[in-house]
Amino acid sequence: MTGKTKPPHTGWTIVQSILRPALPIASFYLTEILVGLTDLAVVGALGTAPLAAVGLGKTVLLSFLTIGFAVLSAGTVFMAEGPSPRRCGEVFAACLLVTLPFAAVALAIGVESGRMLAWGGYEPDLATLYEAYTGILAWAIAPAMIFAALKNVLNAVERTQVIFWLSAGIVLGNLAGSIVLVHGFGTWSGLGVAGAAWATVVVNLGAAGILAIYCFSRGLLTFVRLRTMAVLQWAGAVLRLGWAAGGQQGLESVLFVAVLFALGIYSADWLAAGTVVFAVMELNFALNSALGEVLAARLARLRALERRCEARRLFRIAVVLSGGSAAAFALLVAIFADGAVAIFATQEIAPATVSLMRSLLRWTAPLFVLDAWQLLFVHALRGLRRTVMPMIASASCYGAIGLGGGLLLAEPFGLGAPGIWTGFCLGLAAAASILWLMTQRAT
Repeated sequence: MTGKTKPPHTGWTIVQSILRPALPIASFYLTEILVGLTDLAVVGALGTAPLAAVGLGKTVLLSFLTIGFAVLSAGTVFMAEGPSPRRCGEVFAACLLVTLPFAAVALAIGVESGRMLAWGGYEPDLATLYEAYTGILAWAIAPAMIFAALKNVLNAVERTQVIFWLSAGIVLGNLAGSIVLVHGFGTWSGLGVAGAAWATVVVNLGAAGILAIYCFSRGLLTFVRLRTMAVLQWAGAVLRLGWAAGGQQGLESVLFVAVLFALGIYSADWLAAGTVVFAVMELNFALNSALGEVLAARLARLRALERRCEARRLFRIAVVLSGGSAAAFALLVAIFADGAVAIFATQEIAPATVSLMRSLLRWTAPLFVLDAWQLLFVHALRGLRRTVMPMIASASCYGAIGLGGGLLLAEPFGLGAPGIWTGFCLGLAAAASILWLMTQRAT
């Protein structure tokens, strides 16, 4: 045989090896967004108060859930460093232990936060609807975290395709279940807002159960000769590495809420426009979080094998892939801003507000690249077992530049709401730059 053979690890093959497991994981994150949208769409027919109660309840619990996902992501690192069925089983069992306190706190939030709304002056009907919804939805947190832990196993062993089909099943099952349980069937009048929560609980339990059966039947993890002491040690390791990752996710959520709150003080129009931009950014978050998770698992494996040159090359390719996909998404958003805004803007919204939504979306779209890179760098550092300093760096950028700089521009410089938004953009850019430097040094 003559001629040159194709190198086994070209740039294109590496891109394919990243995208193949990342796209199903991205579908998992999109599922969380779509389930929320379907619940709001189904409950919206009941009136304004049920819609507001479900929207607020889902935002509170899903924000808490994303922190749990970030903590459990540490398990991916440990499994990827030595992806044997026994090690995966021990780390997965450790993740189950970590899930227990999160589930307990979620139940407390679901029960007590409704009372807090009543004490805070919310209308009694709204507080009652909120409590009826969150008191049940809180039971979906544990199966959702178990599903995420199993997803981490599949990421570590590079077999994520099944996640796509289960994610599609979750969305369709939740939609069908919500319609029936909320509005009833035949002579049965349904459960109201509680029906939407029960639908989410059932589909999450079913998806977690199916994925567990798949992982065990394929021999991807085992509980045979499970060592209790090893499980406890892994649980401690997951918490030690994962607490900062969860803290960073929490800080980012706080930043978004604080920015919207500050915008609302200066201008309701800017608050509405900022909400639309953040909603669109969630789609960018889904894909690039998935890319980051795959990169974290690969870097953890290469780090364990001491193949630093390959790790650097993988990181550079992932940066180009993430930036390119985010830039393409930003371009589409800028071109079709009218269509994107039309999804959120009803006839009751003033034309001036709609125009501001379009302008802010187009102006902010280029920053989607920096947001994508920030996510990628955070996950890369997790794969290299570095979470504390990234959290501190992000907190400094979010607090000092994002919020502090925004308030400085808003008040002393008299820019108002545009100053708040400019500070947010500068904080995001600063965080991405510092995290890039940290990742460069670590790889």
